[in-house]
Formats: sequence, C-alpha cells, structure tokens
Amino acid sequence: MRTRFEDRGLRFKRVIASTALQSLAMKRIASFLAITVLLLSSAVAQNATVKAELDSTQILIGDQVNLDLTVEFNDMIPVAWPTFKDTITGQLEIVKVSIPDTIKKETGETIIHQRLVLTSFDTGFIALPPIAFMFNADSAQTLATEPLLIFVSDIPVEMEADIKDIKEPYDVPFNWQSLIKWGLLALLVIALIVAGILLWKKYRKVPEAPKTRLKPKRPAHEIALEELEELRHKKLWQNNQTKQFYIELSDIVREYIEFRFDVLALEMTTQETVSALKLKGLDETKTQSLKQMLQMADLAKFAKYTPISNENEQCFDIARAFVNATLVMPLDEPKVEQGKG
Repeated sequence: MRTRFEDRGLRFKRVIASTALQSLAMKRIASFLAITVLLLSSAVAQNATVKAELDSTQILIGDQVNLDLTVEFNDMIPVAWPTFKDTITGQLEIVKVSIPDTIKKETGETIIHQRLVLTSFDTGFIALPPIAFMFNADSAQTLATEPLLIFVSDIPVEMEADIKDIKEPYDVPFNWQSLIKWGLLALLVIALIVAGILLWKKYRKVPEAPKTRLKPKRPAHEIALEELEELRHKKLWQNNQTKQFYIELSDIVREYIEFRFDVLALEMTTQETVSALKLKGLDETKTQSLKQMLQMADLAKFAKYTPISNENEQCFDIARAFVNATLVMPLDEPKVEQGKG
C-alpha cells in the first residue's frame, strides 16, 4: 500500500510531463508561423515589384527634378502607400506631390503610379534613400526601391571675365494710342457728369415761393359782393354745372380772405385757412359756417360729390353772409372848410 508521499510524487511527475508536452507543441507552432511568414514574403516578392525613377540625375541648384514611383502587384495583396511630408531627406525638398494614379491590367495586376517634384539648394552628390512599401499590413512583408544618386551643381561663374557696367534703364516707347484712348474715355466721363448736372438742374422741382398779389384799390368786400352777384346770375348749378359753381364760389371767398385778412387762402387747405383766421382773431361763430361751406366746395371739386339744390343755396348764402359780417368800411374823409372868398 502506497503512502501519501508516494502519491504526491507521482502527481508531480505527471504535471512535469504535461508541461514538457505543451512546451514542445508551442515550439512546433512557432516554427510553423516562421515558415509561413517566409513563404508569404517570398510570395510577395514574386507577385509585386516597386520602382523609383528620376527623369534626370543632374540638376542646377534650385532646379526641379521628377521622381516617379511605380508599384505593380496582384489584387490579392493589399499595399500601404508611403506618405510624404516636406522633405525626403534634409537636402531634398518636396515641391509637389501628385495623387496616386491606379491602372488595372487585363492580366489582373494593378499598377499604382505617383510623381514627386523635388528640388535642392545644396550642391554636390545627394543620395535618395530607398522608399519602402508595406504589403498585407505586415512590416515583415516590405519591398523597397533601389537607392538613387542626384548631382546638384552650382551656377557656373566666369571668374576671369571682365566686370561690366550696369545696363541703362530701358526706355519704354510712348504709346499714343493708349493715351488717346484714355483721354477720350476721360472726356466722355466728364461730359456725362456735366450732362447729368444740367439735367438735374433743369428738371428738379424747386418749391416756388407763394406769389403775393397786389391789393386792389377798391375795398375787398365790394369786389367780393359784386363777384358773388355775378355768380348768382350765371345760374351754374341750376344748369348742371355744380362743380364749376363751387370752384368760382370758393375762389371768390378765398380771394376776399386774402385781401381782407392778409392770409394766403388760395394756397392753403380749408383747415389751414380756418386756423389762420382764428389766429387773426376771428371768432368761432364766423369761422364755423365758413368751414362748412369750404368743405362742401372741396367735396364738389375733388370728390365728385353733387350737392342738392338746397345745399347750393345755403353755401351761397354763407359766403355772402361771411363777407358782410367781416367787411371793413373806409373811414370818412375829414371835411375841409372852404375859406370865405
């Protein structure tokens, strides 16, 4: 019968044996993966090519040279295109980078081409390092272009040549056609400006100052009453000339107000006329009826309103009553005593 210590020793030996088998299996897996990577790399090398070409290997300082990158590969092999910044090396600057151009061949291969424009401001031989392209997103599967060499030469200077004077300024020939063209254009612009000013002065609306008429030598009320009597004899509204009746009636009254109260009633509206009379001290009883008559005249003249016969007679009576109520009689002349002869 085995003891407890013998059982523990047997279990320990089994654990060690199991660990050794696992270690051997891991080594076999690692070997398989390494062989697979080598096979894939060999497959990539067989199914893809990369190439870098310069259109010139010798340039002057500051000149530009084209670098063409071309990759040809199978569609089943994805490629990671390198990114470029401002320079490839410290001596080669990138002026311009074209967008990669993709071409599909009938045989199934894909060609990607990209052009880089390079320049250098250093002289001498400059090495263009290999440019790496990674396939299958695996750094182990990388192909690189061959390194290239560029010779940058300085601008040749003739040290033994004679020193020449600075050239005189170049005389530009005088262009009479250009002068005439611009001169005519300037005259046309000036003529248009002058014509615009003259037209503006001719057609602009200048507010005219109210014309003041000379007062007649006769009293204003005498003229107004005579004109009202003549208007009554015309019988305009009785002959369907109501608008003309109110035009003449309104003018007679407004002219009387102008000569009697020095108010420009012919240039004012009805409301302005009544307000001006109130400022002259005329009481409300006299202006109220006058306002009604003038408003009726405005309706007949401008609003195509046709008053009835009773309203026409009433307006005429208001006009005559207003003149009689506001007339001013001339002062009696002083009597001159005749000397006894």
